[in-house]
Amino acid sequence: MAKFMLLIFVFLNAMLFAKPIVVVSIPPEKTFVQKIAKENLEIIVMAEAGSSPHSYEPKASQMVALSKAVLYLSIGVEFENAWLERFKSQNKNLKFVDISANISKMNMQEQHHHEDESHEEEHHDHNGLDPHTWTSPKNVAVMAEAIYKALLELDPQNKEFYKSNLDDFLKEIQETDMQIKSALKDVSPKSKFMVFHPSWGYFAHDYDLVQVAVEVEGKNPTPKEMITIIEEVKEEHVKVIFAQPEFSDKSAQIIAKEAQASVHKISPLDINWSQNLINMAKAIANK
Repeated sequence: MAKFMLLIFVFLNAMLFAKPIVVVSIPPEKTFVQKIAKENLEIIVMAEAGSSPHSYEPKASQMVALSKAVLYLSIGVEFENAWLERFKSQNKNLKFVDISANISKMNMQEQHHHEDESHEEEHHDHNGLDPHTWTSPKNVAVMAEAIYKALLELDPQNKEFYKSNLDDFLKEIQETDMQIKSALKDVSPKSKFMVFHPSWGYFAHDYDLVQVAVEVEGKNPTPKEMITIIEEVKEEHVKVIFAQPEFSDKSAQIIAKEAQASVHKISPLDINWSQNLINMAKAIANK
């Protein structure tokens, strides 16, 4: 009997002190939430490191965690289109907040390397809009405010705690922006950098750069397109092609070899969002 009562006590104690579960879509979001909530929450990431948010499907263990969660912070990545409604049916009490709702979205532009180099089309992914909003520090500041408001509704008694952490995070975002600008100070306006997957549009827009994409709608370029790309890399004196660990870099390696450039792997999904953006700027500036 005593053992049974002890088990009940341990169970009730665990329930009493269990942290609320908040679910996010991608690793950088976890960092954003932790900056404001610190250790007050348990944070579950759906598309974990190494997964592609374009084709991700949740694991059974994640669906179990989702059924116990109190808040889902979406960010507009592609898999959410297919899964958010299913998540809602999994947990009727789960509140959803889109932290990218107040961000002005850009069109997802990709250069199609056809025989006519002037031919340019839009890649209509996520309704033609670029979902990679978090590659811009100013966008992260907007999302930080949205996270703060969502946490305030969830846990109003800790308002001062969250507000203090938000203010610290906004200062960190500002410092990140300054370091990026410092790294890029000798880079000419409208300088081009080549990426395999076009994930850096907001970063390019903020810092007056131009991203040129190798892939077309997730597909490798044709042999004719490869020739055009190699010529463009040579003409623009591109020294580095950025590829993501989540995607194959086979075409990027071939282009780099032919054009005497190098392939640099960097993921916009890196959980260390600040240093990742600074590293991107330094790589573009060849530092």
